[in-house]
Amino acid sequence: MALPTFLECPTVECPTFVGSPASVEGPTFGGGLALQADRARGGRAFSHGLFAAGAVAAILAAGCAKQPVSPDATGEAETVVIRPTESAGPAAGAQAAPPSAGNEGGAVESATPGTDIASPPSPAESTDGGELVLAGKYRVTPPQGWQPRRPAVNMIEYELSVPAAEGDPRDGRVTFMAAGGSVEANIDRWLAQFTQPDGADNRERAKIETIQAAGTEVHLVDISGTYNESSGPMMGNAVPRENYRMLGAIIAAPDGGMPYFIKFYGPARTVSANADAFRKMIEEMH
Repeated sequence: MALPTFLECPTVECPTFVGSPASVEGPTFGGGLALQADRARGGRAFSHGLFAAGAVAAILAAGCAKQPVSPDATGEAETVVIRPTESAGPAAGAQAAPPSAGNEGGAVESATPGTDIASPPSPAESTDGGELVLAGKYRVTPPQGWQPRRPAVNMIEYELSVPAAEGDPRDGRVTFMAAGGSVEANIDRWLAQFTQPDGADNRERAKIETIQAAGTEVHLVDISGTYNESSGPMMGNAVPRENYRMLGAIIAAPDGGMPYFIKFYGPARTVSANADAFRKMIEEMH
């Protein structure tokens, strides 16, 4: 006899046997022997029923034995950590606004005078005798001793460090970048980064002139005072630097493209000691 197949163990119930030796009765023939025979037959039937019930119970117990639960059976999803890659950029289709010349972002440095936590350049990175190609159009040769630095923000094409003059608390900084906006708007932005100790107007203290170099106009700006140096591309966390000087050059774009900006600023003595070298670099641009 084939045994029944139980597909789902938790819902299987063992069969109930209603009969018992007392309730199993054969037909009555009126005699004691007949009653004894009938009871004997009922006892054998009940024994056979008990044996069948025991066999079914054993099969159910073996089939319903608890099996190891796999992780997937618990219903709990595995936690997956996705780490961003360093090369991740803006979302596809996103367009960033053109940077302005005032958003170079200050070098990341300590507020303690004389300290600079920017990565030091290796000797092999020296610009001595080498040219820089600006936006694929112009070439300039930085003065000897000016050392390349990793740009503080991505919009800067090149960044150089100018060794501090004796007595100055930190090095000078030179940045090279293309940016949007008109020449006048960017000159105003540069001047607005300074304040005069006596409250004078920056335009009155600044020296602004226009020269010709590499066949195009270059606007030169020279201003001194307290420089409000920002520490990021959003021009936040400005730190006032007293007795600073800035030399700037704005290369006009005759083809209607973005102008190019070269900005040299730092402690006044350091900038003054390198002012002639800066101007020569601009005048010899080709």
